[in-house]
Amino acid sequence: FGMAAAMAGTMRALIHKAVDFAANRTQFGEKIHTFGAIQEKLARMALLHYVTESMAYMISANMDRGASDFQIEAAISKVFGSEAAWSVSDECIQTMGGMGFMKESGVEQVMRDLRIFRIFEGTNDILRLFIALYGFQNAGNQLRGLQQAVKNPFGNAGLLVSEAGKRVRRRAGLGTGITLKGVVHPSLESSSEQAVEAIDLFAGVIENQLLKHGKKVVEEQFMLKQIADSAIDIYAMVVVLSRASRAL
Repeated sequence: FGMAAAMAGTMRALIHKAVDFAANRTQFGEKIHTFGAIQEKLARMALLHYVTESMAYMISANMDRGASDFQIEAAISKVFGSEAAWSVSDECIQTMGGMGFMKESGVEQVMRDLRIFRIFEGTNDILRLFIALYGFQNAGNQLRGLQQAVKNPFGNAGLLVSEAGKRVRRRAGLGTGITLKGVVHPSLESSSEQAVEAIDLFAGVIENQLLKHGKKVVEEQFMLKQIADSAIDIYAMVVVLSRASRAL
């Protein structure tokens, strides 16, 4: 979680610089913070910071509870945080215009220094492969368990019926019955339904790709990157729902 926490702190400082500049810079007779284009930049910067900070909170909370398996969450937070910080630094410079590119502002050095975070402690490209393949490994273990159950259908009837039901519901677009109602704040239930739908669709894609490629799935790097990006986005949705629910 250290990477996500460090990137969140860096983003906070950059946002403060951008906001301060926008609040004091006058263009066309108005402060530039009143312009929609600048407001969009500041909002996106705040969004990326909130998600990254939420990831750091989630991982550290799980560690405090004694969790020992958080490799996938740490990898996701490293990828998202390092890329989010780079984007925030870029938007900060863009907001400040030529002043942001000047050495005196300090932002250009931050942007240069941030570039290494997408490389060390595992490049983001390699970590994306790890994120995707870790998920395929778990799905593969589950499918092997089902294969064993099929060999003894009478002894595993409950499991087989349950799994068959999940697949029928998924193909019919009805979901698998997972819900976050009662877990998230009532005002966020519609957002939680979108997260659950994304999780259901993601699970179906993982299973289909594993059945299609088998052990050769490790060679499908283009597809693995897309899988990893989907996993990162879903995790971002979940941590934000968790944090927002606690805040409401």
